[in-house]
Amino acid sequence: MKNLSPFYYLCIAFLAFADYAYAAVPEYDCTTKNDKEYCTGADKKPVTGKITKYQDDGNYLSIINYKNGYQDGLATYFGKNGKLKERAYFKQGVKNGMDKVYYENRTIYQLLNYRRGLLNGVQVYYTSKGKQLGRFEYKDGVLQSGFCMRFEGEKFKKYDLSHEEIKQTPQNQLVKCEEP
Repeated sequence: MKNLSPFYYLCIAFLAFADYAYAAVPEYDCTTKNDKEYCTGADKKPVTGKITKYQDDGNYLSIINYKNGYQDGLATYFGKNGKLKERAYFKQGVKNGMDKVYYENRTIYQLLNYRRGLLNGVQVYYTSKGKQLGRFEYKDGVLQSGFCMRFEGEKFKKYDLSHEEIKQTPQNQLVKCEEP
């Protein structure tokens, strides 16, 4: 069999991931369609590309990838002074995959997992110093189990959610643990 050049493999890799190499979209208009953000370009066609929004001071507000008018792929949101606030993945306009939310000091506040817009899998909360504060398990948006850590004296103590607390949690609603 003939040896293939590294260039051939590079081309194949590029084509495999080309769907996510979005070009910048300079002019757009976003509305709500089917309860999802929907964006069209200056030509009134659905946007496929990257939309970057800025805060009044010139810092980033968001960088979001779109496909056929809907959020698709990585969406990055920024807070005050352009600090990273959240990185989420979307598929056809709904969250799908890992969602990371950050404190202002850039440590992770929460890790969330979504499947077709519903919380699914393990959700973890952290303190601003990186210690685990809580952990919850969801299945198709329904809370299954979880616990929060609470500071008592000089130690963290684990508190499991009761069956009643789990039962009373509405579908797809996050349970939050407060940092001490």
